[in-house]
Amino acid sequence: MMSRKAGGSRTMSSHTGRMNSSRQSFALNLGTRVTVYWSDDDEWYKGTVVSELLHHNDDRVLIEYDDGYTDWMSVTADQWRAASSKPDIPIQHDTVFFALKREKVAKLNVGSRISIWWPQEKQYYTGTLTKIDDDSNNKPHHVRYDDGEEERMNLLHHQFKRGEAKAEHLHVGSRVSVYKEPQDQHYFCATITKIKPYKARPHRVKFDDKSKGKEWLNLNIHPFLDIDDKSMHGSTTTTDTGTARPVSDPCSKPNARNLKKRKREFLVLQPPNNSAINTSTREQKKAKDKEQEEEAAQTTKKVCKEICAICNSRAKHPRSMSCHHIFCKRCIKNHSKQQQRTDEEASCPLCKIAILGSKGVKYDPSYVSFKAVEALKRTTAEVAHTFSSASAASLQSSMGGLVLPSCIVKACQSKQRDSRQYHGFYWRFQGCKDRILRVGESNKDGIAIEQVDPETGKIIETFSSTRKAFEMTNVSRCVIKRVLERRGKATTGGFFWRFQGETHGPWPDPEPTNLNPVEQLDFETGDFLNSFESIAEAKRAFGMRPNSGCIRDVCVGKGRATAQGYFWRWKGSQALPNHMMGVQKIVQIRKTKTGKVVKEFRTSRDAQAYFGHPCCWSTLCRYCREKGYYNKYYWQYRVLKEPKSAEEEMVGKRLRVQQPGNRDEWLEGKVEDFHSETGKHEILFDNGTMEQHKLEDIRYEWKNDQGQKPVEQLDLKTEKILATFNSISDAAASLSLSNSGGISRVCMGQCRSSSGFFWRYKGSDALPPKPKGKRKVEQLCLATGQVVAAFDSITAAGKAIGITTPGISYCCNGRNSSKSAGGFGWRFVTVDKSTP
Repeated sequence: MMSRKAGGSRTMSSHTGRMNSSRQSFALNLGTRVTVYWSDDDEWYKGTVVSELLHHNDDRVLIEYDDGYTDWMSVTADQWRAASSKPDIPIQHDTVFFALKREKVAKLNVGSRISIWWPQEKQYYTGTLTKIDDDSNNKPHHVRYDDGEEERMNLLHHQFKRGEAKAEHLHVGSRVSVYKEPQDQHYFCATITKIKPYKARPHRVKFDDKSKGKEWLNLNIHPFLDIDDKSMHGSTTTTDTGTARPVSDPCSKPNARNLKKRKREFLVLQPPNNSAINTSTREQKKAKDKEQEEEAAQTTKKVCKEICAICNSRAKHPRSMSCHHIFCKRCIKNHSKQQQRTDEEASCPLCKIAILGSKGVKYDPSYVSFKAVEALKRTTAEVAHTFSSASAASLQSSMGGLVLPSCIVKACQSKQRDSRQYHGFYWRFQGCKDRILRVGESNKDGIAIEQVDPETGKIIETFSSTRKAFEMTNVSRCVIKRVLERRGKATTGGFFWRFQGETHGPWPDPEPTNLNPVEQLDFETGDFLNSFESIAEAKRAFGMRPNSGCIRDVCVGKGRATAQGYFWRWKGSQALPNHMMGVQKIVQIRKTKTGKVVKEFRTSRDAQAYFGHPCCWSTLCRYCREKGYYNKYYWQYRVLKEPKSAEEEMVGKRLRVQQPGNRDEWLEGKVEDFHSETGKHEILFDNGTMEQHKLEDIRYEWKNDQGQKPVEQLDLKTEKILATFNSISDAAASLSLSNSGGISRVCMGQCRSSSGFFWRYKGSDALPPKPKGKRKVEQLCLATGQVVAAFDSITAAGKAIGITTPGISYCCNGRNSSKSAGGFGWRFVTVDKSTP
């Protein structure tokens, strides 16, 4: 027998000489269990007898195997034996499977469209049943396939399915024979004159019989026969009424009852061919298949130039495994057999990856394993190597190290740049048009752009990238990118920009946004000062940055009270500064979020002064708004909406008080609090004394310095005081600085220096920070431990020896247990502070 796994037909077994006597004397009846030997598979298969002998001189019986396969067995020629020592109880009727199969075959008529399963090719082949022999022949069914082959078979022993009606091949002018059920179940010849697929009845047919006229039908479900002039004249005849029916087989028309039972899901019937059927069609088909295989083998031999990874020669009958390595068919088969003998798991002989299936994939240029691949450089994205396949790339010694073809194929199939990287290269299939970006390159970098005149539309110049355009025109890359992405205005720098190859022109400017007018008010009095059409116009008038949001924050009431020293509001709003609305925010600090209040401050500047200026007052405002945790306290506001009296309004202001007994002595201070019970104000003088006075009983003057503190200017190297100023503003003015923020940050400890000097508030003991990072190092001999050389810094030592500085630093600091760097030991030079 041939191999059942390959799906071939049965042949005579070569084991006929080994028939035992018990088998010869064993009676075969319906339902008898037997075990049959298949020589090609070298295995025994169990089955059941499901059919008796067809002829008295025929010794064959039909066996239904346990795996669902059905085939005939010769009692005398094939090797078989009983499935058990005791014969099974015979049955006198067909099995359920065989009874259903007989019923299915009995419904077939001449002209039926069927699809027959071929196990060897693992697919169905469609054909037409052209003839059914009435006598009890072993192969009563004649089938003509659509590819022109013909065959005789017994459909009772083959797997098949009925074809479905399809009319996609029809076109205007096609000749058909349409079935008319109400009129005596006849077919009438007609021609298709129109096809409208969107209609429920898309096909318009014109009958040859003029009395039938024209009719719209749906031939997808309506039964019909494909005919042409040759087939119609050769195999059909037309009656006086225009009815077309086959001449050789009047039974080719379908049964009306069967059509109704199948809910009019009719088959597309074809007229039978009356030519003589060749009895040796199967042998001819086998010979044709063999010629095609030989032709394919010759083509593979000419085209495929892959090297077998086992024998290191050109692969004969190449097979690609699941790991995408390519081997000869014989080489991988021998390797698989060797692994089976040793009970090893099937794996690739090179990469040791488990493989699925032992046969692999035949040579197919369109399959990923046989496609040519390219390795591209990561820095320039240029092609560095080209290989005939991923397997060939893994065998190249120039690649260095272990290269897995499965990873190469995965990288080629990926659409992301990072996933396309493997073994130091980017990978893609040869001929792929996908552009791979270089390292550090974005999607638009490296693409040429055009500089266009917005009025004439003419191209002024073409640049290779936005960076090149910026270098030549001094127009910001970010602004050019905005125009390239078609956002905002269409021009920048007086030009229109677009990618090379695009043809669109400038677009109208978008409608301006944020045109809400704003009003400028005096913060102390609330008097109206000026009005602006928009926030942008107000920022331009005060020289503010375009992206500044100070004015908007004041308008929406977001944390800020002023911007540029003024109060701002939307035009038409009745908003006023908080102190004029009777609203006051008091800063509170707590140890726990819901605990008791530890201390209260009238302003954030008071809180800043209390903590020694560790940060900016605006930072404290942010923590108060967010109720956050900072400097070991929880911060939040307490809003007072009660209107304040005139005496309470004086709290927080600066003044100077004339001392009694000496009219020339004045002390400066600040009003800290007001006691309503006594009517006295608590004044904290700058010398640290605290006194309570009624303002009407003393002589005083208000000051407008808002509590500026004197600052000192120190030399960075000698730490000597160079000058003292009354305020930070006076210090900035002495150095002609437009912004005093740098001096303020140094005083608060946020910066080391400003304008080449160190700054501090008067009375503070802060000193300039010492420079860091420059320590002398010594180079030591590892063998003797003696000092070889000394350097002023780690950087100087690295440049002199020619090694990287982190290695020396690790060795000096004992980091990562480093003992040497560059073949030498290293250590910092210790300075003896006792030595003068």
